[in-house]
Amino acid sequence: MRRLIAHGCVVVSVAMLCSGCTSYATVPTINEHAGTATQEIISSFSYEIDSPWKNSRLGKDAYALTKNMIPNAQDLSSRPTASSPPALEIKISEFSLGGACTQEYLTGLSFGLIPSWCTRPDLFKFDFILNKDNGFCRQRTYSVSATTVSHLVMIPFALFEPEKRPLAIYQASLKDFLQADQCSKGL
Repeated sequence: MRRLIAHGCVVVSVAMLCSGCTSYATVPTINEHAGTATQEIISSFSYEIDSPWKNSRLGKDAYALTKNMIPNAQDLSSRPTASSPPALEIKISEFSLGGACTQEYLTGLSFGLIPSWCTRPDLFKFDFILNKDNGFCRQRTYSVSATTVSHLVMIPFALFEPEKRPLAIYQASLKDFLQADQCSKGL
């Protein structure tokens, strides 16, 4: 009987670990219709990842996505000094927020009966700088915040939550930034 209770507690604990739904918000808001506009022609780029984790999965996936989105651009990241700045400079920052929020512990200790929500501001930052004709054109930083809701009834929704959502936000922000003819707007 004790073994059955112990196994039941483990199953409920694992279910609670996976029973949160996360929504993401960006500042500034990403233009969803960026794919229909003409995009800047990028001949070269530099890529930098600032993460507390040695082998960041987001960093690796975002680099591969960048290479796919601008396939003809030359990567100048590994060159020590360049005579001119790259056409596009990218810096991705990931921040570790130290684990669960305080209120999430209450949800875990109550086996999911007490709901909680937690907002993690500036979980990711995507910095883009566009240089044209060897001069500065524009710069924009997209800050991504996450809000997580945890409760026992969220288990079915958590199963269908896409795992690569931050990567999709990175792709949308890069498309939004690369819209053509924005140098004169002073963004």
